[in-house]
Amino acid sequence: MGIPTTSKPIPSARKIISGLVKIAVLIQASNNFNRRIILGASAYSRMHGGWDFLYPATSINGLQFPKGEVSLPEGWDGDGILFRGTSDALWSKVQDAGCPAVNVSWRGLNYDQSVSVVADPAMCGEMVASYIASKQFQVFGYVGVPHWQGYPSVLFDTIQNILGPDLLVFEFPDRQTYRTGLRQKLCQWVQELPKPIGIVTWSTDQARILISICLSRGISIPDEVSIVTCEYDELSAALAPISISGVFQNPNQVGFEAAKTLHGIMSGRSPAPPIGLVPPVDVIERESSKVVAFYDVFTQNCMRLIDQNLAQGINATKLASEMDVSRRTLEIKLARTLDKSPSAVINEFKLRKAKRLLSDTNLFLDDIARRTGFSSPSAFTRFFKRNLGCAPSKYRAVHASGDFGVA
Repeated sequence: MGIPTTSKPIPSARKIISGLVKIAVLIQASNNFNRRIILGASAYSRMHGGWDFLYPATSINGLQFPKGEVSLPEGWDGDGILFRGTSDALWSKVQDAGCPAVNVSWRGLNYDQSVSVVADPAMCGEMVASYIASKQFQVFGYVGVPHWQGYPSVLFDTIQNILGPDLLVFEFPDRQTYRTGLRQKLCQWVQELPKPIGIVTWSTDQARILISICLSRGISIPDEVSIVTCEYDELSAALAPISISGVFQNPNQVGFEAAKTLHGIMSGRSPAPPIGLVPPVDVIERESSKVVAFYDVFTQNCMRLIDQNLAQGINATKLASEMDVSRRTLEIKLARTLDKSPSAVINEFKLRKAKRLLSDTNLFLDDIARRTGFSSPSAFTRFFKRNLGCAPSKYRAVHASGDFGVA
């Protein structure tokens, strides 16, 4: 894929600096994921004098988007386009506009001559699959878009490579969320699944539908079916009866880098490669996957004791005492089932709970430190930075859902 050619003159550097550049944002703002992309692009524009944005909720100089569509209005004469290439019709409109354009959708990666900036699908696949694999399930499933819909296969291929060739797959075509027949088939598929099972979904909407189906059929989440999605959208997740775990793809950074790439093309500088990949941040763990499916009773009891006594500062010695075994026996047993030391397992519980409290609550650091078994906020901060490479405050700023409750 190469940089699209254009018959329109490239805006001058003076015009860009003056903030008069006109940019069309062909991105539906109906979910938080897309809104974050738009906000990321806006943040970049403000750092470079500001741009004159046209996007679906606005009109400029009397020009409006066609009703019910995300498309360029007739007569629009702008300088650049940021778009989600989710349909051939939209891509055709973008090409007809004849100005620099950058796609921010995985589906748009398949269009010839398109320039794209997206979350790295291979890294997203590795992150979500490694996460659900760590839950120790023996059976895994996938609910998502089939390859024939034009999405890159690298995400699914990466997931299958990690979870194994026996991955159980339910093809859920994009944009068919509310098709009754499809839901009925998904319901039957879920009921017939071996359990317990860990399931990866393509989108938050699909995870939400899967949760509703499970609960309506008396299937326990996350004990029987544990669910994590490849992308995390706060708005869709907030509508689910159980909070949803998912990969935070860093859409703000995608928008920022897409705007930066578009700016470079418009300025006549050497353009970025046809595909710019933004690393995802982390898996945000919520209730839909907060379980470990151990088939060993000893390990199950260890996990239960760690979870129940985290705030009391449980350590390897105390855990061995509670399990009525020597510390050496504890180390041997956990090494055999988890390939980890007792201290490493306890630290994983601490880190997982700390991340959840930072993203889901407005608790002060001293409260979070106490609930995760630390004697002081400074000790907690050192632990957090050592394991994640950033301060708790920075992690909260990136991941906070804004829907705070008391954990």
